[in-house]
Amino acid sequence: MSSAFCQWLEINNFHLRVESTLEKSLQMNHNLSLKEFYVLYFLSQEPDQKLKLQDLEEKVGLSQSAVSRLVSKFEAKGCGALERNVCEQDRRIVHTSLTKTGAAKLAAAAATVEQVLTESFSEMPVQLLIKQAENQNK
Repeated sequence: MSSAFCQWLEINNFHLRVESTLEKSLQMNHNLSLKEFYVLYFLSQEPDQKLKLQDLEEKVGLSQSAVSRLVSKFEAKGCGALERNVCEQDRRIVHTSLTKTGAAKLAAAAATVEQVLTESFSEMPVQLLIKQAENQNK
């Protein structure tokens, strides 16, 4: 196989390891899945800290039904991080919004994410640069 393909596999494996570490750390320290963290993060980035479920599905990368289940499961935890509201003008539209509790949960979880990523990235670039240099010298 080409060296570019081998590098791609290495990057992909690194991504999978980091994602797994993030998932475990968030679950253990904050009782959050990585997708739940993404929901909190994307809501926090909106000026009014709310999104329609359809917009949230695009950002999180899940189907509408999967996002709906994710938000329902999140609400069932009873942590008060999210609120769902039906749009008064069009009752077919449901907005999910971040609460103050959710913002605090996000802030705590973001510190964990930052720590995991910082530790992971400190290992990654050196390995890739060495591999790239080895491939160029062949």
